[in-house]
Formats: sequence, structure tokens, C-alpha cells
Amino acid sequence: MIEWLTSTSEEIAVADKRLPVLIPLGLVEAHGPHLPLSVDIACAEYFARRAAQETGAILAPVLAYGFADEMREYPGTIGLTADTLSHIITDLSEMFCFHGFTRQIFLSGHGANQMPVEMGLHRVWNNYPGLRAVYWNYWSDLDYKVHHADKVETEIALALGLPAKMGLVRDSQINKPWYRIRSRFQLDPKSGGVNGRPSLASRDAGDRVREEIAQVLADKVRKIIAAERHDEHG
Repeated sequence: MIEWLTSTSEEIAVADKRLPVLIPLGLVEAHGPHLPLSVDIACAEYFARRAAQETGAILAPVLAYGFADEMREYPGTIGLTADTLSHIITDLSEMFCFHGFTRQIFLSGHGANQMPVEMGLHRVWNNYPGLRAVYWNYWSDLDYKVHHADKVETEIALALGLPAKMGLVRDSQINKPWYRIRSRFQLDPKSGGVNGRPSLASRDAGDRVREEIAQVLADKVRKIIAAERHDEHG
């Protein structure tokens, strides 16, 4: 693994440019009364680090402030507009490209980051048509869904050792209308955004989910590294 923050300038200069850079993205966001505001950041950073450790990829610093979308009215949520985040992504991606790192994986702990990231990447292709970039949510390839502050996300938080207050946990089910909503707070101001039954979460289940996610992500990154090296020599 190459960690960008702990490397020297000279070490980055000679790093293998065929390796993908893993860029974790999060959001400071409410996760009900039982989980800390750091959940999306911590999950993105943890799984990006695991993938880099297990594949030799490059780990970039986490971007903590993501797109504060329909959860922004819950106390504690701090983030960016979609437009602002998209421009930040453009700048970051182009800077990596400028230094020769055109293989980029944006790994997010917050699902709503996808739209602004992809908006930003479309600008990058104007200046760097050789960019090879992708956006993933860390849970994308699971066989089951992860909802906001639900049982599974709470289990992952427990497995990562985050300071969960399970004595305060409160189940809540969000019944969304057929149209796209601007504010989940307006639907349910008291839930803190919980959508599911986190009261059923267990640490043992969280350990299993954590390892499943880490393995899936590592396998995906290994395939990318193998394909990039094959393309160069093929």
C-alpha cells in the first residue's frame, strides 16, 4: 500500500502510475440518536484503507464534507451543495491527473455523493480524456440493501468500533412518496434519519459484514490493477 499522506514527494514521484488511487468520501451527517456524525467518513476511510492494504493500491486522504442532501436539516449535518462538491471533485481529480495518476476510485460512505462526483468527472474528461475513474459506494455489491442508520449500517459502525449509544437507539421507518424528496426532515423530524430497525443490530453480524465488504472491494481493486497492467503490456 502507498499512503499519500505519509509518503514523501519523491516517493510519490516514483510510484507506479498504473495503480488506482482510492479516494474516500464521506459526510458529517446525522445518523439517529445512537450513531455519531462521523459514520459516513469512518466507513469510507476504513474500507478504502483495507482495499489499499490488501491490493497495494494508493490511499488518498479522505474528503469529509460531501453532499448534504435530504438529511441536511437534522442537527449536526455539515456538508456541501451538489454544485460545490462537483467542482471540488473536478479540482481533485485533475490534480491527481496532473501528477500522472489517472486511475481513480472514489469510494463513498454516503450514497448521495454519486451525482456530484459524476458531474465533476465529466468536466475532467474535457482536459484529461485518458482519465479512468469510477464512483463506488462501499456497500454497492452486497446481496442486501443498506439503509440509513438501519440494522446493517449500525452493525458496521459497531464492527468499526465507533462510539454507538445503543441505549438510545430508536427504530423508524421512512415511507417516501413516489417523487424525489428534498427533505427527509419534513417527512419525519424526530427520527434523525433512521430508516429501519437498528435495535436488532449485533456486533458479531457487523464483523461478518465488515469482512464481506472488505473482501468484495479488494477483489474489485485487484481486477482493476490486473486489467491496467494487461492493457499496458498487451
